[in-house]
Amino acid sequence: MGISIIPGLFLARHCAAVKDKSLGLILGRQKFHMPERRMARFLSHLKAQGLDLSEAEITQPDGFTETFFARLGYPVIEAMDFTAQEGAQHLHDLNLPLRPDLHGKFDVVIDGGTTEHIFHIGTALDTCHHLLKPGGIMMSFVAADGWFGHGFFQTGPDVPWRYWHHARGYEMLEVSLAPRKSPSKLIKVPDPTGKPRGGVLALEGPHMLLYAARKPLVDPPYAMPIQGHYVDYDYDGKDKETPELARVNGPVNP
Repeated sequence: MGISIIPGLFLARHCAAVKDKSLGLILGRQKFHMPERRMARFLSHLKAQGLDLSEAEITQPDGFTETFFARLGYPVIEAMDFTAQEGAQHLHDLNLPLRPDLHGKFDVVIDGGTTEHIFHIGTALDTCHHLLKPGGIMMSFVAADGWFGHGFFQTGPDVPWRYWHHARGYEMLEVSLAPRKSPSKLIKVPDPTGKPRGGVLALEGPHMLLYAARKPLVDPPYAMPIQGHYVDYDYDGKDKETPELARVNGPVNP
């Protein structure tokens, strides 16, 4: 895990959405993954986004990224990991449900490519939701097609849209893909709900899936999400399961 050009630009794009927040959490304490030439390229891209920063302003001697977050105007960013080896403040195995004392504790939660390495990925996503305060911001950058074997899973468009938006009621601030070879190029990822083949895209080479979402002030009733191409889409904008899928999905979970 680490912050390279694509995640760095993504975090910079959304700094305005978190400027009034007081406490954030990243899954796994992360370092910069940028050798000298890549760092220079990154700073050039930041400048194009209106952020004229130097390497000295955003880096720290141990290689971690708290200075970078602070320079962008993020709140204090704590870390969660299953080990204390890299100095995480919160120890938790994301395969397991979140302990109650951490529910609603954070204004920002960042999944920097961690959930794809968690076997019980649905539990990890639920944990991210429960960590957030109402109105908090969920941010994620994870490997997409072309990264086969990188983690347990490849995250597709149904995760941001069907889980965060439709099942959890989040407002989607960005859902996009960025190719590794062209990190400033963004490919918009639309809601796959109701499309015959969902959000299937043919990609050449490694990409990253990026999404940012705002938690509702009041959680809507939760039903287990299903992929978008298995949903009958009504023209009034509501999702409707077929009777067969309703039976497969079983009862609604809290």
